[in-house]
Amino acid sequence: MLRLYDLFKRYPLFAWGLFLASTTALVLSFLRLGYKEDISDFLPLDEKNHTAMSVYQDISGADKIYAVISTRDTTYTDPQELADGVEAFAASIERLDSIGFLSSVIKEIDMEKMLGVTDFIYENIPYFLTDKDYARIDSLLSDPGYIDRQIREDKQMLLFPSSGILAGNISRDPLNLFSPVPERLKNGGMSINFDTYDGYILSPDAKKAIVILESAFGAHESEHNASLAAMLEDAVSMTEKENSNLDIHIIGGPVIAAENARRIKSDSIIAISIAGILILLLLIYVFRNLRNILLILVSIGWGWLFAMGAIALFYDSVSIIVIGIASVILGIAVNYPLHLIDHLKDSTQPRSAFKEIISPLVVGNITTVGAFLCLVPLNAPALHDLGLFASLLLAGTILFVLIFLPHAVKTRKTTDRTTADPRLITRLAGLSLENNRRIVWGVLVLTLVFGFFSLRTEFDSDMRNINYMTDEQKADLEYFSSLANQNGDTENLYIVSSGTTWDEALSQSGIISRAIDSLVNSGMATRCNEVNSFLTSREEQVRRLARWNEFAGKFRESATTPLTEAALRHGFSPEAFSPFNDAISADYAPQDFENFKELYSSVFTGNISEDPESGRKSIVQVIEVPLSSADEIKDTLSGHREFGGLVFDVRSMNGSIADTLSDDFNYIGVACGFIVFIFLWISLGSIELAMISFLPMAFSWIWILGIMGILGIKFNIVNVILATFIFGQGDDYTIFMTEGLTYEFACRRKLLQSYKNSIIVSALIMFIGIGTLLVAKHPAMRSLGEVTVVGMVSVVLMAYLFPPLLFKWLTRRSDGSIRPYPVTLGSVLTGRYDFNRSEIRRKKNQTELAYAMECVMGRYLYKGREIETSAGKTLKKIRSRTDILLDYANPGDIYLDDKNGYGELALLLARLHPERKVFIYTTSGYAQAVIAACADGFTPNLHILDHKP
Repeated sequence: MLRLYDLFKRYPLFAWGLFLASTTALVLSFLRLGYKEDISDFLPLDEKNHTAMSVYQDISGADKIYAVISTRDTTYTDPQELADGVEAFAASIERLDSIGFLSSVIKEIDMEKMLGVTDFIYENIPYFLTDKDYARIDSLLSDPGYIDRQIREDKQMLLFPSSGILAGNISRDPLNLFSPVPERLKNGGMSINFDTYDGYILSPDAKKAIVILESAFGAHESEHNASLAAMLEDAVSMTEKENSNLDIHIIGGPVIAAENARRIKSDSIIAISIAGILILLLLIYVFRNLRNILLILVSIGWGWLFAMGAIALFYDSVSIIVIGIASVILGIAVNYPLHLIDHLKDSTQPRSAFKEIISPLVVGNITTVGAFLCLVPLNAPALHDLGLFASLLLAGTILFVLIFLPHAVKTRKTTDRTTADPRLITRLAGLSLENNRRIVWGVLVLTLVFGFFSLRTEFDSDMRNINYMTDEQKADLEYFSSLANQNGDTENLYIVSSGTTWDEALSQSGIISRAIDSLVNSGMATRCNEVNSFLTSREEQVRRLARWNEFAGKFRESATTPLTEAALRHGFSPEAFSPFNDAISADYAPQDFENFKELYSSVFTGNISEDPESGRKSIVQVIEVPLSSADEIKDTLSGHREFGGLVFDVRSMNGSIADTLSDDFNYIGVACGFIVFIFLWISLGSIELAMISFLPMAFSWIWILGIMGILGIKFNIVNVILATFIFGQGDDYTIFMTEGLTYEFACRRKLLQSYKNSIIVSALIMFIGIGTLLVAKHPAMRSLGEVTVVGMVSVVLMAYLFPPLLFKWLTRRSDGSIRPYPVTLGSVLTGRYDFNRSEIRRKKNQTELAYAMECVMGRYLYKGREIETSAGKTLKKIRSRTDILLDYANPGDIYLDDKNGYGELALLLARLHPERKVFIYTTSGYAQAVIAACADGFTPNLHILDHKP
């Protein structure tokens, strides 16, 4: 990276040309990207749950909107007034909906259409008769006097005022043989209890009228549905203005989705406005330099553009909700330019300062990107996209910060005066919590308490709890729930029979229908509809038609003459029952599924589903079972030997999603923790430093879970993302703290204060940026704010406390003096972390050289990966070639010229020959500082020269 820095320093035009070319390429790529907005993308759906969710949304009327019309005067409700209100509301919609936001408006039961369905049933009666129907028919016709009695009843029925409708049914079924078939249709259609008044749909208590509307855009296209909802509100206002006694409410999936989108937009504008002003004021207070503030904005803006442009190379579209949530990730990305600018702005040697900051920036970025990549393998598409987008955003930001930003930051000249840091920031950064025993013990005790309460933290998979609804919508939703057919102690099971063709799906439906019939006959279940009686496969049609032909043949032989005689006897004309006679005499052949459109487009719309992407067809049967035996019955049906479909219920589906979310949550925690720790170990070059960097994150996670458990804050599919965020932000803070500690330990120069300043500013930005979401009314956004505030308090506290505390224990004794040999994991495990080295040497019979080399190596521990690696290699070389030491065996002072190392040989010789002076020459100011720190209190006879003797 330093070579690239030097190259761009020599050729600045090349650097800015590369910047413009890459930015142009990213913009062109970004412009090709499309957007989608579906909150269900955050659900971790496997293939089974995805099918269940898709089918349920298809059959449950997710696109439907309900207008509930009532009167403001509740003492008495006139049904006619409600009917007039329905007409007035429908007229308002017709005037306003010129674009076609609604695909249908159902203001009353279409009696003509219902009569058409009845006509279709009688015209195709052989396709709908079951074995149970034939058993009934045989029983009726076996009675010699039945035909005469039934014709007499028909004549009496025609005397009623409604005889016009009855006449048609009697002519098609004079003997009442087929009446159970149209009766079964009553179990199809609407899933709520309702009454009618002159065809208008009323609630059972006749105090509310209902108009059913269907969105032309679906439930998840909130952009279009927002316009639809606005149009409906205008229609409501128009109708209520014309009819002052009417009160109209709108409820339904598309309206709720539109209200969510509106609430998110409103909350976002408020939160961003407040956060933007406060963050700008904070940056002005901290930097007091417009140039640096703009550079920070450009850095994260370029990182965002890099992510969008890179995403466009792999995907055609990305969830706009993901992009919105990814704004949280900007709080991590801002760390990189913040740290670099804060470190370079007052430096007179920008190259050296840049070299110092490279390692913590890169290590922090790698661990954070690794944490977010843990989201990529998850089942939820949106979480997968978020993990990828966040990783690319952070990668793009760090590339800009390391490649372009160092050449744009204005550094201090030697003659310039140092800019004083803001007093408040300096005071906060100057806090040394590790030196206050009360705070340390208080944190440890609270950690135990929070650890206990963390077991109470729950996961909420109910999507309704992260949807925003007005009080009015909640009340209307509860009212509709009370109208549902299902009882509180029962559960609806959905049996999905699928196939590549409708006939395959119908065949599967026929197979499982026999098992369902068995459950119904035994009283263990109740059918919610009779779709299997009306929509059947060609194979079943062939069987039914064969049974019909058998019945028709027998009837023509034995019952035609008695029927004709009875008709004449009771005053009917010879042609009165000709439709029935024509049916008995007609020839029928198996029909395609499309021929039954009259049924599946009206009565059974909630029982068929077709996947628009795969083209897979599904027939859905619904049964109502006792809640106590729902799981057992579901397992029985699912395990049917010949059935290859799906059986689910909404409760179990939500439970399955919750289990998957919980598993994903555990995976995120374990995977993020593992990846971060491994990268820390590799990057810092020491398991001890990796542990003191990782422990604050583990402790902060216990605090987060414990505080959430105490306050009753639950995880959901949105704020669970904060799991990776906490690791991402936490490891950045602890890495900078650890890097600052090792630098100060290596060079005895103050650097930690600068890093702590950056951490404080970064944390304050995050507090402001996401903490403002606490003012949001949308539950999902507010939950993000709650968890973030809790998380940030925990992360900053732990980052400030534990790395300095543990590093101090590793390197210093209780009296504050530096340990001759730092504590290591090995020495702790063996119980010898503060031993007397000479005593151990005598016991182990170590040679003087081996002992000296071990002591020297100890002086380079915890001074940074580069220094420790260099010392290890040099001492290993000396160990393999001890003749090197013979060159300095002669008495007198020793002079060494160290060009690349950190004085390892000089330190070893000074240790082996304490009676002789050892002089070492090096031009590197950094190396001089490291050598001086290693020699301090260890080899007083070592002297450092900045010029050749």
